[in-house]
Amino acid sequence: MSGRSDAPISDSARRWTLVAMTLANSMILVDQTAVPLAVPDLIQDLGGQLDEGPWILTANILPLAALVVLGGRLGDLLGLRRVFLAGAAIFVCSSALVGFSQDTIMAIAARALQGCGAALMMPTALAIVSSVYTGPDRGRALGILAGASAFFAACGPVLGGVLTSVDWRLVFLINVPIAIVTILMTLRSVPELAPLPGATRDIDYPGVITFGLGMALIVFGLTQGSGESDWTQPAVVGALAGAVLSLTAFVVIEHRVANPLIEFRLLRHLNFLAAMISQVLAGMVELGMGFLLPAYLLLVVGVSPEVAGLMLIPSTLPIILAGPLSGRAFDRMGGRAPLVFGFVVLALSGLALGLAAPEQSFATLIPGLVLQGIGLGVVLTVNDPTGLTAVPEKDQGQGAGMINTAEQMGGALGIAVLTAVLLGYYWGRIEERIESLGYGKVTQGEMQQGRDFILQVEQEGRKTVEESGEVPEKIRYVLNDIVDLHAQAYEVTFFAAGGIALLGAIACFLLVRKTDRIQGGPVFTRRSRWLYATSGRGPAITKRPDPGR
Repeated sequence: MSGRSDAPISDSARRWTLVAMTLANSMILVDQTAVPLAVPDLIQDLGGQLDEGPWILTANILPLAALVVLGGRLGDLLGLRRVFLAGAAIFVCSSALVGFSQDTIMAIAARALQGCGAALMMPTALAIVSSVYTGPDRGRALGILAGASAFFAACGPVLGGVLTSVDWRLVFLINVPIAIVTILMTLRSVPELAPLPGATRDIDYPGVITFGLGMALIVFGLTQGSGESDWTQPAVVGALAGAVLSLTAFVVIEHRVANPLIEFRLLRHLNFLAAMISQVLAGMVELGMGFLLPAYLLLVVGVSPEVAGLMLIPSTLPIILAGPLSGRAFDRMGGRAPLVFGFVVLALSGLALGLAAPEQSFATLIPGLVLQGIGLGVVLTVNDPTGLTAVPEKDQGQGAGMINTAEQMGGALGIAVLTAVLLGYYWGRIEERIESLGYGKVTQGEMQQGRDFILQVEQEGRKTVEESGEVPEKIRYVLNDIVDLHAQAYEVTFFAAGGIALLGAIACFLLVRKTDRIQGGPVFTRRSRWLYATSGRGPAITKRPDPGR
């Protein structure tokens, strides 16, 4: 059992441990995929501003990206179960705080705390399952964990739409009973799993701080610039300059500390380098589009939140179906062909969605949504083994943590970059369009009225707002122009997402080659890809080989 516990574990305890860890992992992923549909209601109810919407998501993702490697290492130092329970307790309290928030600042701060709790839970949950299962059972257990988590994450948009139609607070408060059940199951079934003997106590706190600060400043600068359509304002320039300084300091620190957060020497392995690039770009498309697609359905197509959640099913189910097929393809031909194929399909999805956006119809979106699900399913499944089989076995835990960090980092960047493209296009043209219609110069008050209307539409659906007769008179005269410009802005943004995916295809084509595996035998037959990410250590906890393999 990976050197963590010598006490025998019953089959019943193993099963309940798997259930508890699967429930925890699923809860974290569902929380990410369900929240976009709750954001407009949250902002409207708490009196926030439209440009605060991306922060409700990125406030959670940034600490998760910055701390997931640290969470895994703390599991080695303090014990997996102890760190997992600490993360779950933080997640319970922070979810309740979001649900009972009285303003957007409180909600954003509580979401950041949620990300900290998730960063402790995710790596230790995987390592706990890897520790209590041995041999072939370990691969099957980790496969169940990954598959179930993917399934529930796919259901997130539907759940988010349904709960938001009742009350947006339920999207966050539903985590409380689920997390409490997880804690009770963990206390009852999961063994102590003592800290690994000899685990390094050198933790790269300066790296954690500079990396997290740099990422936060990038997102802040992009959000402020797109929200005001002014990239020269001091807050934007200062934030982006600060990000460059912080990330430069991070690189310097990582080259000097004994146990860095990011092991740059692993990037000398070209397949691993490609996997890191791939995970950033795939994360940008995955979470960036996950944030923007619901808003398109609410504002442009005009449906209600619960219907918008159901409409996203064509983009989520293919992720589950494509995984096993792409896994077998990796076993036969390595990572290059599947990754290039997946990114090309993802690029075609951006093209299809961009061409469909001006039609303002859900039916025309379906091909693009299906292609997006297939592309993400292939890329996210094949990416891990492509990278992890390229590095020495003793470094696979560290490599897994880096890949997990890259995905969350990409998600934060994707939300910020694609939102900046969308808002930059829209706000750069709406004032000119209205003036060309003969309504004169648009005042700041009228611009704010337009923002408030868009927020209300994203909360209830455009058709619902129109039918209620609550459209302000000035807005009603230019409503078609507002919708048309948004459709054009989404068209450009979807094309940009396709361009990001195309960069992934080029990078994988140039860098990935078929190489010998670290272990003999196929990766996806007896052992899931998650085994390589968590083989008895958890993501990036230590570099100590697992004696149980």
